[in-house]
Amino acid sequence: MSLRSIFLTALVFLGVVYWLRARDLKQLALIEASKYCKALDLSLLDESVVLRSIKPMRNSRGKRCLSRTYQFDFTSNGNDRYQGEISLSGKQVLQIKLPPHRID
Repeated sequence: MSLRSIFLTALVFLGVVYWLRARDLKQLALIEASKYCKALDLSLLDESVVLRSIKPMRNSRGKRCLSRTYQFDFTSNGNDRYQGEISLSGKQVLQIKLPPHRID
Protein backbone atom coordinates (compact mmCIF):
# COMPACT_ATOMS: atom_id res chain seq x y z
CA MET A 1 0.00 0.00 0.00
CA SER A 2 1.18 3.46 -0.76
CA LEU A 3 1.26 6.27 1.76
CA ARG A 4 -1.54 8.00 -0.11
CA SER A 5 -3.92 5.03 0.14
CA ILE A 6 -3.16 4.64 3.87
CA PHE A 7 -3.90 8.31 4.39
CA LEU A 8 -7.17 8.14 2.44
CA THR A 9 -8.26 5.00 4.32
CA ALA A 10 -7.55 6.68 7.66
CA LEU A 11 -9.41 9.79 6.54
CA VAL A 12 -12.50 7.78 5.55
CA PHE A 13 -12.34 5.85 8.84
CA LEU A 14 -12.18 9.08 10.87
CA GLY A 15 -15.08 10.51 8.87
CA VAL A 16 -17.24 7.46 9.62
CA VAL A 17 -16.34 7.58 13.33
CA TYR A 18 -17.21 11.30 13.46
CA TRP A 19 -20.51 10.73 11.67
CA LEU A 20 -21.51 7.90 14.04
CA ARG A 21 -20.67 9.99 17.12
CA ALA A 22 -22.53 13.02 15.74
CA ARG A 23 -25.59 10.85 15.10
CA ASP A 24 -25.52 9.51 18.68
CA LEU A 25 -25.16 13.02 20.13
CA LYS A 26 -28.06 14.29 18.04
CA GLN A 27 -30.20 11.45 19.41
CA LEU A 28 -29.11 12.36 22.96
CA ALA A 29 -30.05 16.02 22.34
CA LEU A 30 -33.49 14.91 21.12
CA ILE A 31 -34.06 12.72 24.20
CA GLU A 32 -32.95 15.45 26.62
CA ALA A 33 -35.03 18.14 24.90
CA SER A 34 -38.05 15.84 24.97
CA LYS A 35 -37.60 15.13 28.70
CA TYR A 36 -37.18 18.83 29.45
CA CYS A 37 -40.32 19.76 27.51
CA LYS A 38 -42.32 17.01 29.18
CA ALA A 39 -41.19 18.19 32.64
CA LEU A 40 -42.48 21.70 31.82
CA ASP A 41 -45.73 20.37 30.31
CA LEU A 42 -44.70 21.47 26.82
CA SER A 43 -44.90 19.49 23.58
CA LEU A 44 -41.83 18.90 21.45
CA LEU A 45 -42.85 19.41 17.83
CA ASP A 46 -41.67 17.36 14.85
CA GLU A 47 -39.70 15.01 17.16
CA SER A 48 -36.45 16.43 15.81
CA VAL A 49 -33.49 18.64 16.62
CA VAL A 50 -31.34 20.53 14.11
CA LEU A 51 -27.62 21.18 14.52
CA ARG A 52 -27.02 24.95 14.58
CA SER A 53 -23.36 25.26 15.60
CA ILE A 54 -20.22 23.41 16.60
CA LYS A 55 -17.62 25.33 18.59
CA PRO A 56 -14.35 24.28 20.20
CA MET A 57 -14.23 24.77 23.96
CA ARG A 58 -12.64 23.46 27.13
CA ASN A 59 -14.68 21.35 29.50
CA SER A 60 -14.65 21.56 33.31
CA ARG A 61 -11.43 19.50 33.45
CA GLY A 62 -9.65 21.74 30.96
CA LYS A 63 -9.80 19.19 28.15
CA ARG A 64 -10.52 20.41 24.63
CA CYS A 65 -13.85 19.31 23.20
CA LEU A 66 -16.62 20.42 20.89
CA SER A 67 -19.76 22.19 22.02
CA ARG A 68 -22.77 21.40 19.85
CA THR A 69 -25.91 23.53 19.84
CA TYR A 70 -29.14 22.08 18.51
CA GLN A 71 -32.43 23.87 17.84
CA PHE A 72 -35.86 22.36 18.41
CA ASP A 73 -39.47 23.52 18.14
CA PHE A 74 -42.01 23.26 20.94
CA THR A 75 -45.48 24.46 21.82
CA SER A 76 -47.27 25.18 25.05
CA ASN A 77 -50.84 25.25 23.76
CA GLY A 78 -50.84 23.55 20.37
CA ASN A 79 -51.33 26.78 18.44
CA ASP A 80 -48.05 28.66 18.79
CA ARG A 81 -44.62 27.41 17.74
CA TYR A 82 -41.46 28.44 19.61
CA GLN A 83 -37.78 27.58 19.09
CA GLY A 84 -35.60 26.34 21.91
CA GLU A 85 -31.91 25.44 22.05
CA ILE A 86 -29.98 22.68 23.75
CA SER A 87 -26.17 22.76 24.06
CA LEU A 88 -24.03 19.69 24.63
CA SER A 89 -20.38 19.23 25.48
CA GLY A 90 -19.68 15.63 24.69
CA LYS A 91 -22.56 13.73 26.31
CA GLN A 92 -23.12 16.40 28.96
CA VAL A 93 -25.99 18.87 28.63
CA LEU A 94 -24.62 22.36 29.18
CA GLN A 95 -27.86 24.29 28.96
CA ILE A 96 -31.36 24.32 27.55
CA LYS A 97 -32.79 27.69 26.56
CA LEU A 98 -36.45 28.41 25.94
CA PRO A 99 -37.78 31.81 24.86
CA PRO A 100 -40.69 33.41 26.71
CA HIS A 101 -43.80 31.53 25.69
CA ARG A 102 -47.52 31.52 26.34
CA ILE A 103 -48.68 29.33 29.22
CA ASP A 104 -52.32 28.23 28.98
